[in-house]
Amino acid sequence: MYAHSLISGALLALAATSTSGAEPVIFHTSRFSDATTVDLSLVTRQLSVAADYDYDVTIGLTELGADGAQRYRDRGRHRARVRCGAPAGVLVGGTDYAVQPSALPYDPADWKRNLWRTVCEVPTS
Repeated sequence: MYAHSLISGALLALAATSTSGAEPVIFHTSRFSDATTVDLSLVTRQLSVAADYDYDVTIGLTELGADGAQRYRDRGRHRARVRCGAPAGVLVGGTDYAVQPSALPYDPADWKRNLWRTVCEVPTS
């Protein structure tokens, strides 16, 4: 399953510690050669309990088939921590990944940067 390969080694499955009434925000989509897509979404965001990070978040995962029908929804919640200021980073599964912010609004290859942008950047209109 693509969903399992996308999160393998990258997300630590833990139960969510808070809930949100809002719909999850999709921050990253991976597309595969058979037209399968995997969406990563921001499910919850709260101020971090860790002094070195700004936010504690939970990430959801959904796999869609070529017809757009949902094939798989990960019922677990994957926890991460996000540091908005320098050095920008995302902590997942005990590993702190450096994030290099750029002027690009979306990076199809870097879900961690897309998560950082969704959490840390103030939308402009």
